[in-house]
Amino acid sequence: MRSFIIAIALCTLAVFAQQTSYQLVWSDEFNGNSLDLSKWQYEVNCDGGGNAELQCYTNSPKNVAVSNGTLTITAIPENINGKQYSSGRINTKASAAWKYGRIDFSAKLPNGIYLWPALWMMPRDETYGWWAASGEIDIMENRGTQNTQESTLHYGGAWPNNVYQGSGPQRMSFDMTADFHQYSAIWTPTSIQFLVDNNVYYTQTLQKNFWSGAGSNPYTANGQPFDQYFFIIINLAVGGYFFGGDANSLTNAQARAWATTTLQVDYVRVYQLQTTNVNNNPAPVASPNPATTASSTTSSSLCTSMWNTLSCRTGSDNPSQVDVNGVANSRAWLCSTYPQFCTEINGNGKYVSCNSVQQLSYAMSLYYNNFISQGPNACSFGGIAKPVSAAAATPSSQNSATPSSQNNTPASSTTNQGQTPASTKSSSSSNIAPCARASYCGANTCACNGACYDITQYCCKSNSLTQIQFC
Repeated sequence: MRSFIIAIALCTLAVFAQQTSYQLVWSDEFNGNSLDLSKWQYEVNCDGGGNAELQCYTNSPKNVAVSNGTLTITAIPENINGKQYSSGRINTKASAAWKYGRIDFSAKLPNGIYLWPALWMMPRDETYGWWAASGEIDIMENRGTQNTQESTLHYGGAWPNNVYQGSGPQRMSFDMTADFHQYSAIWTPTSIQFLVDNNVYYTQTLQKNFWSGAGSNPYTANGQPFDQYFFIIINLAVGGYFFGGDANSLTNAQARAWATTTLQVDYVRVYQLQTTNVNNNPAPVASPNPATTASSTTSSSLCTSMWNTLSCRTGSDNPSQVDVNGVANSRAWLCSTYPQFCTEINGNGKYVSCNSVQQLSYAMSLYYNNFISQGPNACSFGGIAKPVSAAAATPSSQNSATPSSQNNTPASSTTNQGQTPASTKSSSSSNIAPCARASYCGANTCACNGACYDITQYCCKSNSLTQIQFC
């Protein structure tokens, strides 16, 4: 029966391609017995996706597998590196990216509370700046047992000056967990249409300026940032701020009662107009950092050596192994709140030629060494970093500027996939807000600048979410 259905789908797509002059330029039908590493890369980390997610992403076959013509990503309740769940996330960043076209996913969703499957796209290059200035395209997101689909665009400026707009949760007339359905985006220079089973259900015009109105305007023309190359991401998250005040409410008993724990994908197909000059993986564009000068040119060996000496750093100095949104959010907060820690990674600084995680680690280490009295939490940055023992690392030369005495550390902030982070600011302890109830916050939680928090773990300090020990 499934072979018959696939044949019908292929015929339908052939007709579609012929009628609209689209050509198939890339696809994965997930034939064979393993992930095609010429097309996909694993993301392996426990960073929480910048959204306080509860899983570690692995490259284990128990989490990411290919068989019988299907990609299967499985969420598993288990203790792993301090987390209670494992799952999978893959992307095409290093192998293929596209500007405009039609992107189709055939997928069957999991059925379990607090499971968060997503089919989406991120910019391969940070042409307009850190997240979300360079954009994000969420084609399909689903909240666990809710039979809803939503599509969202993120843009506006670098966090915290970003905004988002989308369809909001749209209830489907069919059971999204019972069978495969096609989730698509048709992206042109003038609009992005989002479709389910070939039916358009939400359209966003690109014929406008996408600046949020806050901070500096990164855009010079309508349609930016959605005029650049974007790559594909497929993942199955567990928990996180996508669930609002219930972000961390999942219990082990609930997880073990999940009806189905897998996100299954039958195919991914990318079409472009026949008139398009097809180049699936063009050379990267220049980064948004200022051009490197002779005085700031830094060899990769010096960058690696610097990173190895830091007392607080990311788990790897390879950007593909660290959550891109967590890096962007942490840098945006740190460099706007404590710019003295970012002197050497901006402008003509010594480390402007280092990669993004080496640069961030340098600034985080300066922060950590100034607030080391707060303990390991001062080197968390939403879970993307950790302290390194003195025996393993010697702090690099510190910037002499020291912030005024504070007693706060950056809280984990909501990032991609449908949520907008709250701004984190320094404050004296006298500015702690009372608990603010909100309809979107769950039991034993309160609202702080649009985010929900556990009242036993956090307070709202100067309108910013702050860990309770620093309130």
